[in-house]
Amino acid sequence: MAVKTQRAKNKIENRRKIVAKSSHSCKVTNSESRDSRNNELFDMSNRRMDTLGIFVLISYLGLSSAAGIQLSDIQQNLAANGSVVLSPLNSTDAFSVAINLSQSTVNNCPSLANAESMAQLELLTRLTAGCRYDKMVPPVVYNKDGEEVPMDIYARFYIYVMKNLDSSDLQFTVQGLLQLRYLDPRLAFSSYLPNRRQPIMGESELKKMLWVPHIFLTNEQASTVLGTSAKDELTTIYPNGTVLTSTRLQATLYCWMNFQKFPFDEQKCKTTLESWMYNTSLVQLHWETDNPVSFDKQLQLTEYNLIGSLYNESIRVSNESYMSHGSLEGNYSIISFTVLLTREVGYYVIDYFLPSIMIVTISWVSFWLQADQTPARTTLGCTTLLSFITLSLSQENNLMKVSYVTMSEVWFLVCTIFIFGSLVEFAFVNTIWRRNNDLQLKKRTTKYIVKSTFVPHLKKHRRHGYRRTDSTMSTMSTTSMDKSCGPNNTVITIETPIIIGGSLSREDSAISLDEQDETSTSESGDSTKEKPAQTFATMTPKEVSLWIDRKMRFVFPLSFVVFNALFWTLVYCL
Repeated sequence: MAVKTQRAKNKIENRRKIVAKSSHSCKVTNSESRDSRNNELFDMSNRRMDTLGIFVLISYLGLSSAAGIQLSDIQQNLAANGSVVLSPLNSTDAFSVAINLSQSTVNNCPSLANAESMAQLELLTRLTAGCRYDKMVPPVVYNKDGEEVPMDIYARFYIYVMKNLDSSDLQFTVQGLLQLRYLDPRLAFSSYLPNRRQPIMGESELKKMLWVPHIFLTNEQASTVLGTSAKDELTTIYPNGTVLTSTRLQATLYCWMNFQKFPFDEQKCKTTLESWMYNTSLVQLHWETDNPVSFDKQLQLTEYNLIGSLYNESIRVSNESYMSHGSLEGNYSIISFTVLLTREVGYYVIDYFLPSIMIVTISWVSFWLQADQTPARTTLGCTTLLSFITLSLSQENNLMKVSYVTMSEVWFLVCTIFIFGSLVEFAFVNTIWRRNNDLQLKKRTTKYIVKSTFVPHLKKHRRHGYRRTDSTMSTMSTTSMDKSCGPNNTVITIETPIIIGGSLSREDSAISLDEQDETSTSESGDSTKEKPAQTFATMTPKEVSLWIDRKMRFVFPLSFVVFNALFWTLVYCL
């Protein structure tokens, strides 16, 4: 403005000189007209000088007042520029003044020009200044073609401890280190510090200054960040803008277990990490290429054996029917890993299966006791049954109540049937032992013995030459006279042993002399008709009871062996 004012003054002086020269060159014939012209020119010059002073004063006051104006904490400057145009000599105005005002913003963003001499905290403070960085907004990433693309976040999970795999609560506790890596171009400082290769590192205070992704565990029951004096959080910013956050946490997670093959089951416990606020158009989660999920080498489990792990990436749809993100709808990125576990069966084999096999075997001892020893066989059967039920309940209390049948329940049911069957067998043979009538058998085979035992049908068989009598004694020696044959015909009873089931039993058989004579006569041709031969045998109730016990000594163990073969085949082959 001062330059422009000086130029205006120079123009006035030049104008004055030109006017003076022109006045001297002209011939003035009248002195009064010359004086009048000089006075008029003097008045014009005075008016011009007054107008120019007023303009300079207004400009100075305007610029001085505009220098201190602040709008919303932003420094504003008002710049004035103008031009002075000479008016014609016959005009009443000496000048035509034009003033243009322009507004400019003062840049108060802290400079990073001397970043090499700054401390780490000062450098970070300037990088995250409000004029450069907004931690409420995620970074914008562009591809090679200059198009905006979703930001990729890469995760890695390192597991230190797995514990409290509780079958009754369907949950487990895990302690591990969760790392998230992503690129934030706004934090790149390689252009300001080209010679620096070391990253900027800090704990929770540094993390609060940055934008970090909100990742949550979808199947968590409770979680917390570990730490003694401070939270175990580490944030690292690399020169190219890559941000790496590491958090050591402990989480109690739900595991939907399947107990159909308990205690020979294999469990798959899944852990899911999901973006909470930003959908797939802004944020996408991925697993790291190398070792996305790893375990500590000294990790040991008490009841389970760690087989390995699986990891997966997927997308969850949140809408009105499935609201997993509050009122937000859209597609959300998910990453998950599954821990494969198999139960250690050594404890159950030693503390449950072997004792139950021994209890079932002890219940078979009653088969070697006589059927009339009621106190001994009753006590043995009831004791083994109650002992087995107590043993089974102690194991089932550790298992959650489920609606389906487990393998342990199948074992319990079958073993209970075997023990209860021994008691039922004793009740049956004891009932037969106390019968008063012998069993008459058509043949000495298992079929007829069982049929006669369950459906007793007693008859008195009479034949022409003799009359057979039934008796409750094992031997009978009776001599009788047949009234129809006269006193000279004598019936002789002979005791003969009969082998049944590999042992000797006694049978009363009667042979009539008249029958022998009649048979010999028929053989010689005196008789024209031959009678069909019929053989009958009798067994006393005691013999039938002993026979049943001997059979059960093989039936029960053989059936139990067959059941074990089928059971363990289903356990390990299906």
